[in-house]
Amino acid sequence: MHAENASQTFVTRQFIADSQPAVHIPQEMAFPPDAELLVVREGGRIVITPVKKNLGALPGLFRALGKHFTGGRVEFDEAERRL
Repeated sequence: MHAENASQTFVTRQFIADSQPAVHIPQEMAFPPDAELLVVREGGRIVITPVKKNLGALPGLFRALGKHFTGGRVEFDEAERRL
């Protein structure tokens, strides 16, 4: 029996599913179905990590909007803001 934070190891093989490489992961090691996952290749390894959602990414999201986002709200003009 493994401790909660202990490493678990199993052997599997890559297969093709819908023309994409895939691997089987045992149910007890699976992430929740709606989890967003980060996949990183590190040399000969592929590491899968759940993405932790937090507000730290918000500035980058605003930067990505770039010139498409002025910060203003078009439904208000300056006179209405002074009221």
